[in-house]
Amino acid sequence: MDKIELLAPAGDWESFLAAVENGADAVYLGGKLFNARQFASNFDIERITEAIRYAHVRGVKLYLTMNTLMSDNELLEGVRFFKEAYLAGIDGVIVQDLGFARIIKQLFPDVPVHASTQMTIYNLDGVEVLSRMGFERIVLARELSLEEIKDITDKTFTEIEIFIHGALCVSYSGQCLMSSIIGGRSGNRGKCAQPCRLPYELVEKESDKAVSRNKGLYLMSPKDLCSIEILDKIKEAGVKSLKIEGRMKGPEYVAVVTRTYRKYLDEHVIKNESGTNGKYVVDDSDIKELSQVFNRRGFSRGYLEGKTGSTMMSYEKPKNWGIYLGKVISYDRSSFAVKLTINTDLAIGDGIEIWNGEEQSPGTVVTGLEVNGKRVESAKAGDIVTIKNIKGNISKDNKVYKTSDKRLNNTALESISGKFYRRVPIYGKIEIRKNKPAGLTVRDDLGNIVSVIGSVDAEDALNRPLTKERVMEQVTKTGQTPFEFIDIDVLVEENLSLPISEINNLRRNALEHLELKRAAKYSRKLSDDFAEKEKRVMYFPGNYRNKDKKILLSACIYRFDENIDYGSLDIDRLYIPLSASLNKKANQVISDLKNKEVYIYIPSITRGNYDKLIRSKLPEFINLGADGLLVGNIGHVNRDKYPSHINIMGDYSLNCFNSSSLEQFAQLGLKGITLSVELTLNQIRNLADIAGLSKEVIVYGRIPLMTSEYCPVGSVIGGFDSKTKCSGVCEKSEYCLKDRMGEKFPVICDRIDCRSTVFNSKVLLIEENIDKIKDAGVDIIRLNFTDETAEEMNGIVRLHRDLIESGKKALSSHEELIDRVKKRGFTRGHYFRGV
Repeated sequence: MDKIELLAPAGDWESFLAAVENGADAVYLGGKLFNARQFASNFDIERITEAIRYAHVRGVKLYLTMNTLMSDNELLEGVRFFKEAYLAGIDGVIVQDLGFARIIKQLFPDVPVHASTQMTIYNLDGVEVLSRMGFERIVLARELSLEEIKDITDKTFTEIEIFIHGALCVSYSGQCLMSSIIGGRSGNRGKCAQPCRLPYELVEKESDKAVSRNKGLYLMSPKDLCSIEILDKIKEAGVKSLKIEGRMKGPEYVAVVTRTYRKYLDEHVIKNESGTNGKYVVDDSDIKELSQVFNRRGFSRGYLEGKTGSTMMSYEKPKNWGIYLGKVISYDRSSFAVKLTINTDLAIGDGIEIWNGEEQSPGTVVTGLEVNGKRVESAKAGDIVTIKNIKGNISKDNKVYKTSDKRLNNTALESISGKFYRRVPIYGKIEIRKNKPAGLTVRDDLGNIVSVIGSVDAEDALNRPLTKERVMEQVTKTGQTPFEFIDIDVLVEENLSLPISEINNLRRNALEHLELKRAAKYSRKLSDDFAEKEKRVMYFPGNYRNKDKKILLSACIYRFDENIDYGSLDIDRLYIPLSASLNKKANQVISDLKNKEVYIYIPSITRGNYDKLIRSKLPEFINLGADGLLVGNIGHVNRDKYPSHINIMGDYSLNCFNSSSLEQFAQLGLKGITLSVELTLNQIRNLADIAGLSKEVIVYGRIPLMTSEYCPVGSVIGGFDSKTKCSGVCEKSEYCLKDRMGEKFPVICDRIDCRSTVFNSKVLLIEENIDKIKDAGVDIIRLNFTDETAEEMNGIVRLHRDLIESGKKALSSHEELIDRVKKRGFTRGHYFRGV
């Protein structure tokens, strides 16, 4: 197997240097726009060009993250920004937006395109679809186990990348709208506000009774991932690249984490080659350093070894914990001095935090430290210390944590001080002959060869002739360069003299040329017809907005209820969930719906039992007369998997955000697409009309905010952890997450794979603007139903049918229903505010 790649993050220049100098094989970074970490410092094109040169000289690859959704009026800007990185020699681009990926593959066919984890690829079907589209690498969803990962790598030649360390999203990446819908900061646009790290209560839906108080407040905050102890298993899973999360972290974090993983990846290789099956043991000191730079109640292995419920969560505190230091013995409020027995070393300049039960705990950088009444610069584990100058509501027995270690940080920062810890091995040959200028030839590990000739002839020595040892000493002084001579052949004729400055100039000249040669190898040129090709690729046919066309009305049922007469709903199309196949009456419902289109709704995540359900029950539904499928993941967008008469409709979770994506989905065989719920009305209005592809928008209902393999119900009150199975408590009642504002977000547990979906606390309702929706060029208006009664569903359907047919004048006959919906809480979504 090829060498496995260690891929490190860089949110700024210092972090980039830390990644390279501490052993990364590749670095990923973002520009000022279009990347999923918009709040990092990021890089302008000049810095990106500089980083590419710096990395390539040292044999390191550089990937540009452009992994956000782009609107039509942003695509050209994105292309032109990427063009500059392309010309500078970028090694690959990481994307989320299928439309942008389509453009990149057409305009820059020789650059590797990587599918971001934001694409939510979790199975072989998804990998194969993207591979056929030209993706060279897939970053898999973080929810996969090593067993699932290996099953994929065994069956594909496409490169597979996984995350091995850092923060975990509680939701599947690319399937989270929580920050977007409730705060206006979209994760799909690189601006996630991390509402999952805020406090919540778990409450019973009907009684509003809290059931989670004994579990802390931060019910949706996972620990960070750490896989340092199972790198051998990860390598056996066949992945190409191991990714460290952390573009929002500082250079200290990047240096320590990269250095540690480099150490044990190399140790694993050495042990493997020595015949010990690659087994290695991680030093406690290294685990401690990883914990010191960032952890949330320790680490977990995420989902790499399966689901572990509450074991992988950090309920007590969502931010960096640091390392436990001890408990407060006493606090002198007059001198602001804390006394405690420390469990680990402490020094002036270290950071500490005292947990007092409040949301904002007292913390400080240690500026005054005493042991036995004497001021000291540092103290050892076991010492009773007094820490001065710390203010706050502090009491005896409060826990104290060391949140930063000055010595560790300083050591980490040494790697970016310009000393160039990372060296490129080179080989040389120097010849010094009488009456001729000296010649130096240098060869690197990539086969690049540089030969230079001096400007001064060697002459007979009058005093001290040059020796082989003296020449070698001068030539190998590579100093502030990225090179290191591994071997050099020195040929010096006897009794010759040559100025030492000439040898130094020769070496300097050779290494400068070698550096240029290594960097220039990756630069590119555009094709002669690029401008014409760009114009053609970026042209999208206009939205004709035929006001006379018939607008269809659809309804999506998230939970099937056998007691509801779906045939009575005045809709044109019904999306019925595949999970309804577990209900014996579902078949009859489908058979009876003769005057409506029936589509089977396949959710965005279908692993485990859901896959079995698709194989066993979907053919039955199709044979009963289903007209099509509503699919929520790229892995189900495979025309060849289904009978030719079955229409495939893409769900909103495919994140269709621009006209290029519309074209891509049409090319994949879709007959329609539910547009992203993050688009504004103006953006929808400007989307292209693609022949044979209908556009659907959601105008009513609770929007699913996140889909997660973590179930708060099962983990918090069902007892599910790494050692205990869930008690199945979700079968007895329904629950909501309640935030600090009192908003309640329904949690629906699918009970098929113990997967949870969190829905918005408010329903989407834009009844006064349906005319504008109709005029925006859409073909289908969709209603989402989750917890409505049969009466409410019929009322909502009648309201929207009347609005489609009669316009705003129909509002007056539905005022009571509208008022009732609004009193329960509603939102206009993003139609008028955007993200």
